[in-house]
Amino acid sequence: MKFAVVGTGVIGSGWITRMLAHGHEVVATDPSESAYETMLEQVKSNWPYAERMGLHPNASLDNLTFTPYLEEAVKDADLIQENVPEVEEIKDKVLTDIDFYARPDAIIGSSTSGIKPTELQRNLKHPERLVVAHPFHPVYILPLVEIVPGKQTSEETVIKAEEIYEAIGND
Repeated sequence: MKFAVVGTGVIGSGWITRMLAHGHEVVATDPSESAYETMLEQVKSNWPYAERMGLHPNASLDNLTFTPYLEEAVKDADLIQENVPEVEEIKDKVLTDIDFYARPDAIIGSSTSGIKPTELQRNLKHPERLVVAHPFHPVYILPLVEIVPGKQTSEETVIKAEEIYEAIGND
Protein backbone atom coordinates (compact mmCIF):
# COMPACT_ATOMS: atom_id res chain seq x y z
CA MET A 1 0.00 0.00 0.00
CA LYS A 2 1.24 3.48 -0.81
CA PHE A 3 0.63 6.39 1.54
CA ALA A 4 1.11 10.12 1.14
CA VAL A 5 1.61 12.27 4.21
CA VAL A 6 0.91 15.98 3.76
CA GLY A 7 2.39 18.01 6.60
CA THR A 8 5.40 16.46 8.34
CA GLY A 9 5.35 18.01 11.81
CA VAL A 10 4.99 15.92 14.96
CA ILE A 11 1.72 14.29 13.91
CA GLY A 12 2.79 13.79 10.28
CA SER A 13 6.11 12.29 11.35
CA GLY A 14 4.25 9.99 13.71
CA TRP A 15 2.05 8.77 10.86
CA ILE A 16 5.12 8.30 8.67
CA THR A 17 6.80 6.18 11.36
CA ARG A 18 3.70 4.02 11.84
CA MET A 19 3.24 3.48 8.08
CA LEU A 20 6.89 2.63 7.50
CA ALA A 21 6.97 0.30 10.53
CA HIS A 22 4.12 -1.66 8.94
CA GLY A 23 6.08 -2.11 5.72
CA HIS A 24 4.40 0.49 3.53
CA GLU A 25 5.77 2.99 1.06
CA VAL A 26 5.37 6.64 2.12
CA VAL A 27 5.76 9.82 0.13
CA ALA A 28 5.89 12.86 2.41
CA THR A 29 5.44 16.49 1.50
CA ASP A 30 5.65 19.77 3.34
CA PRO A 31 6.41 23.23 1.94
CA SER A 32 8.45 24.38 4.95
CA GLU A 33 12.06 25.15 4.15
CA SER A 34 13.59 22.70 6.63
CA ALA A 35 10.72 20.19 6.56
CA TYR A 36 12.69 17.27 5.16
CA GLU A 37 15.51 17.46 7.68
CA THR A 38 13.17 18.00 10.63
CA MET A 39 10.86 15.18 9.55
CA LEU A 40 13.71 12.74 8.98
CA GLU A 41 15.21 13.54 12.38
CA GLN A 42 11.81 13.00 14.05
CA VAL A 43 11.15 9.70 12.23
CA LYS A 44 14.62 8.43 13.18
CA SER A 45 13.93 9.46 16.78
CA ASN A 46 10.61 7.56 16.69
CA TRP A 47 12.05 4.44 15.04
CA PRO A 48 13.44 2.71 18.17
CA TYR A 49 9.93 2.76 19.65
CA ALA A 50 8.56 1.17 16.49
CA GLU A 51 11.32 -1.46 16.65
CA ARG A 52 10.40 -2.33 20.25
CA MET A 53 6.75 -2.73 19.24
CA GLY A 54 7.74 -5.01 16.35
CA LEU A 55 8.39 -4.20 12.72
CA HIS A 56 6.79 -5.71 9.65
CA PRO A 57 9.34 -7.73 7.60
CA ASN A 58 9.21 -5.01 4.90
CA ALA A 59 9.62 -2.14 7.37
CA SER A 60 12.39 0.23 6.32
CA LEU A 61 13.27 3.90 6.42
CA ASP A 62 14.26 3.34 2.78
CA ASN A 63 10.53 3.18 1.94
CA LEU A 64 10.30 6.92 2.63
CA THR A 65 10.60 9.56 -0.06
CA PHE A 66 10.10 13.30 0.23
CA THR A 67 9.00 15.92 -2.24
CA PRO A 68 8.16 19.57 -1.72
CA TYR A 69 5.43 19.20 -4.36
CA LEU A 70 2.02 18.14 -3.10
CA GLU A 71 0.82 16.99 -6.52
CA GLU A 72 3.79 14.62 -6.81
CA ALA A 73 3.26 13.22 -3.32
CA VAL A 74 -0.43 12.40 -3.68
CA LYS A 75 -0.75 11.31 -7.32
CA ASP A 76 -0.22 7.56 -6.73
CA ALA A 77 -1.27 7.19 -3.09
CA ASP A 78 -3.95 4.83 -1.86
CA LEU A 79 -4.46 6.97 1.24
CA ILE A 80 -3.47 10.59 1.79
CA GLN A 81 -3.08 11.68 5.41
CA GLU A 82 -3.34 15.47 5.78
CA ASN A 83 -1.73 17.03 8.87
CA VAL A 84 -1.53 20.76 8.19
CA PRO A 85 -2.14 23.42 10.87
CA GLU A 86 -5.58 23.56 12.45
CA VAL A 87 -6.66 26.64 10.46
CA GLU A 88 -9.73 26.23 8.26
CA GLU A 89 -8.40 28.37 5.42
CA ILE A 90 -5.15 26.39 5.27
CA LYS A 91 -6.88 23.02 5.49
CA ASP A 92 -9.42 24.07 2.85
CA LYS A 93 -6.70 25.07 0.38
CA VAL A 94 -4.60 21.95 0.98
CA LEU A 95 -7.57 19.56 0.87
CA THR A 96 -8.84 21.17 -2.34
CA ASP A 97 -5.41 20.65 -3.90
CA ILE A 98 -5.23 17.06 -2.66
CA ASP A 99 -8.70 16.40 -4.05
CA PHE A 100 -7.62 17.76 -7.43
CA TYR A 101 -4.34 15.81 -7.74
CA ALA A 102 -5.20 12.50 -6.04
CA ARG A 103 -6.43 9.40 -7.80
CA PRO A 104 -10.25 9.20 -7.83
CA ASP A 105 -10.19 6.10 -5.60
CA ALA A 106 -7.74 7.49 -3.03
CA ILE A 107 -8.99 8.10 0.48
CA ILE A 108 -8.24 11.42 2.14
CA GLY A 109 -7.86 11.44 5.91
CA SER A 110 -7.53 14.67 7.88
CA SER A 111 -5.81 14.70 11.25
CA THR A 112 -7.99 17.54 12.46
CA SER A 113 -9.14 17.56 16.05
CA GLY A 114 -11.54 20.48 15.88
CA ILE A 115 -12.95 20.96 12.39
CA LYS A 116 -15.97 18.89 11.39
CA PRO A 117 -15.53 16.67 8.32
CA THR A 118 -18.61 18.16 6.66
CA GLU A 119 -16.93 21.57 6.81
CA LEU A 120 -13.75 20.10 5.31
CA GLN A 121 -15.77 18.57 2.45
CA ARG A 122 -17.34 21.91 1.53
CA ASN A 123 -15.12 22.73 -1.50
CA LEU A 124 -14.13 19.24 -2.65
CA LYS A 125 -15.17 17.83 -6.01
CA HIS A 126 -15.07 14.32 -4.46
CA PRO A 127 -16.27 14.86 -0.87
CA GLU A 128 -17.34 11.23 -0.59
CA ARG A 129 -13.74 10.11 -0.06
CA LEU A 130 -12.84 12.33 2.91
CA VAL A 131 -12.87 11.28 6.56
CA VAL A 132 -11.46 12.84 9.66
CA ALA A 133 -8.76 10.44 10.83
CA HIS A 134 -7.78 11.88 14.18
CA PRO A 135 -4.91 9.92 15.78
CA PHE A 136 -4.10 9.45 19.41
CA HIS A 137 -0.69 10.82 20.35
CA PRO A 138 2.05 9.70 19.96
CA VAL A 139 0.88 8.28 16.64
CA TYR A 140 3.82 5.90 16.27
CA ILE A 141 3.05 4.20 19.62
CA LEU A 142 -0.72 4.36 20.11
CA PRO A 143 -2.57 2.39 17.41
CA LEU A 144 -5.80 4.31 17.87
CA VAL A 145 -7.45 6.56 15.33
CA GLU A 146 -10.87 8.15 15.45
CA ILE A 147 -12.55 7.92 12.03
CA VAL A 148 -15.36 10.43 11.52
CA PRO A 149 -17.30 10.64 8.26
CA GLY A 150 -18.86 13.83 6.97
CA LYS A 151 -22.38 14.12 5.60
CA GLN A 152 -21.10 13.37 2.09
CA THR A 153 -18.65 10.57 2.98
CA SER A 154 -19.62 7.29 1.34
CA GLU A 155 -20.10 4.13 3.37
CA GLU A 156 -17.53 2.47 1.09
CA THR A 157 -14.95 5.10 2.10
CA VAL A 158 -15.64 4.55 5.80
CA ILE A 159 -15.23 0.77 5.47
CA LYS A 160 -12.07 1.09 3.38
CA ALA A 161 -10.61 3.68 5.78
CA GLU A 162 -11.31 1.44 8.77
CA GLU A 163 -9.53 -1.45 7.04
CA ILE A 164 -6.51 0.66 6.11
CA TYR A 165 -6.07 2.27 9.52
CA GLU A 166 -6.55 -1.09 11.23
CA ALA A 167 -3.84 -2.55 8.98
CA ILE A 168 -1.34 0.00 10.33
CA GLY A 169 -2.36 -0.71 13.92
CA ASN A 170 -0.90 -3.51 15.94
CA ASP A 171 -0.03 -6.69 14.06
